Amino acid sequence: MKPFLPPQPLHTLAHGSRSLARRWTLALGACLLATAPAAWAAGCEMQPMTLPVHLVEWRPVATVTVNGQSLNMLVDSGAASSLLTPSAATELKLPLQMLPFGSHVYGYTGSMEANRTRVKALGVGAAELKNVEFLVAGSELGNGIKGVLGRDILALGDTEYDLAHGVVRLVFPKGDCEKVSMAYWAGEAPVIVAPFAADRDRSSDAALVQVSINGTRMSALMDTGAPGTTLSLASARKAGIDPGRMKPAGRASGLGEDKVNRWLADVDSFQIGGEKMTHQRLMVDDVDHDHHDMLLGLDYFLAHRIYVSRLQGKVYATWNGTDVFAQHPGAARNNFDTRYALKPDDLPADDADALARRGMAFQTKGDLPRALEDLNRAIALKPSEAAFLLARARVKLSLREQDAAMTDLDEVLRLDATQTEARLLRADLRIEHHDIEAAQADLRALDAELPPSAAQRARMGDLYAAMDQVAPAVKQYELWLVHHDSDGQQAQVLTQRCWLRTRLGVDLQAALKDCQRGISKDPDVAIYRSNLGWLYLRLGDSQSALAAFNKAIEMNARLGWAFFGRAVTEFGLKDTTSAERDLQTARRLRPGIDQAVRQAGFRLPEDLQAPANEAAGADKG
Repeated sequence: MKPFLPPQPLHTLAHGSRSLARRWTLALGACLLATAPAAWAAGCEMQPMTLPVHLVEWRPVATVTVNGQSLNMLVDSGAASSLLTPSAATELKLPLQMLPFGSHVYGYTGSMEANRTRVKALGVGAAELKNVEFLVAGSELGNGIKGVLGRDILALGDTEYDLAHGVVRLVFPKGDCEKVSMAYWAGEAPVIVAPFAADRDRSSDAALVQVSINGTRMSALMDTGAPGTTLSLASARKAGIDPGRMKPAGRASGLGEDKVNRWLADVDSFQIGGEKMTHQRLMVDDVDHDHHDMLLGLDYFLAHRIYVSRLQGKVYATWNGTDVFAQHPGAARNNFDTRYALKPDDLPADDADALARRGMAFQTKGDLPRALEDLNRAIALKPSEAAFLLARARVKLSLREQDAAMTDLDEVLRLDATQTEARLLRADLRIEHHDIEAAQADLRALDAELPPSAAQRARMGDLYAAMDQVAPAVKQYELWLVHHDSDGQQAQVLTQRCWLRTRLGVDLQAALKDCQRGISKDPDVAIYRSNLGWLYLRLGDSQSALAAFNKAIEMNARLGWAFFGRAVTEFGLKDTTSAERDLQTARRLRPGIDQAVRQAGFRLPEDLQAPANEAAGADKG
């Protein structure tokens, strides 16, 4: 299997008041009691309800209905409360109210602003819930995801996570179930049994389990909303991990605006229940949570079939035979004994939906051939299912089969012209193929179809910027910024708009305001300072440019563009010795950078001559 890497996690939520939860539990229970009970053990019956889940770029997504309108929502067992994004609430025309006095909402990396709203009807699986409250908060999640299904729904009873098959089940045990093994599917296979953490708040519905890291006892929150398993920095130190041996790995962000530093650390041993692994590499984030030491993320869920028994205060799991944790660069090669695995049963040959969901799970794990095999089978059974074709297009893009992906995207949009994610992907591909007129047609269609608050408008701005089209790009960025004033991506979008204007030399004072606002929102990103330096060069302010480049290089000594910009500035200031030194550094860090800078739209000093052996292709990094 190819190594797989998750993106930054979206993370847990908690709030200081429990007044928003549990008001509609009986409505769901009544619906479930109407289903036929399944007898899984003598004297113990279950009332299961299946919730189909599809995996998209390390996000488990379920489709629900809100007031009759279909909505994709992240399935997040780490979130205490369900929420809608602000743009989704706007699009649904939902009225907002302030939270009760004393309530606080926290993302993974800090607090965030929030309101609440009430929807008349929420359809989840076979149930329809009436008069449901949601938090309204957080950053956009991407890929058409409009909100989060948290534990106020997922933890109404027991919960089974079979994400390798794209399924979550809400389960209501009935009868004598307190001593029954809830891993009903296991047969003779080994079962991992982990008790809830002893210090767990009994009023909490979180699946907080006992684990050990390097022999040190800890608690772990089972969190499908976190793409990768992650230790807190304090817990890493508690486990004896030397901070000096951790490798910087960028920053982590949650649903709010705050960001924290991240590292990769080698762990000698990890154990949960009877499952023990050695020599693993895990992420470490500089977060501080009172009630848990680590998150067991989606990587762990994809490698196991898991049953969370709140009745018994235990978690049951079987291993699927795949890598347990995300395979980070430099990690020791896993060599697991698959005799202890319970590999998932093959699916019925005529179940297209199940095949497609499993294919998406394979794609998420990085097993692209098996993903393609399952999706091909699903599409053969349901050739007019646009969602299956979109999923296969994503696999083909990962396989660098662009022409085949384009064929699938064309068919998706022929079947369903409202598939905005497919249209965005096709527009991007058309730009890569220099089919500018066709890309513009896709973007015009999106502009007409999407509401002003749509999260996709930031990506549309990027695509217009890639075509050097200032006016439509600025329009899309502005629409996004106006409707996402508390989003964690604000700094990035402001900087993108600044860089577009800087490259093309237009509206430079407006660009300066954007760059400065972006830095004020996120001062720890070196490339933002580098972009500001290039803007000051456009404005003819050499001293300010030099200060910006110096700061960027101080923060990240591998930014070729910052060294090149400083060299240009130094040539202008007649500091030839420093300029030549920086120029050599820039060319070493970014081969082909001279041509890349020219293609970006900057005129270079005559003294700055590109090397004779410069690569023909510009490096866009």
